[in-house]
Amino acid sequence: MAIYVSLVNFTPEGLKTMKTQGETRSDIVKKNIESLGGKLLHAYYCLGPYDVVAILEFPDNRSAMKAAVLNASLGHIRIQTMPAVSRDEWKSILKETWGKKKR
Repeated sequence: MAIYVSLVNFTPEGLKTMKTQGETRSDIVKKNIESLGGKLLHAYYCLGPYDVVAILEFPDNRSAMKAAVLNASLGHIRIQTMPAVSRDEWKSILKETWGKKKR
């Protein structure tokens, strides 16, 4: 399965209702991801420009996009999601792109 990184910000409404709904919404987000064949691998709550950085697995871009739309439609978060590759995959891509240098 492909890896995705989601950069998440809480909306003003999400912040206002964090105390009473924060944990419940977090569980709903995870269930939405799983309902589309995905898996939440890690979620990190952050200081700085993003409130949450999530590392996810999805079978394909369509599933990742559906999850982002579905979860953003809850109204408490804004999401930017991007595909990512591991360091080993990156090395493989470089080798495929340029091949081995001949002397």
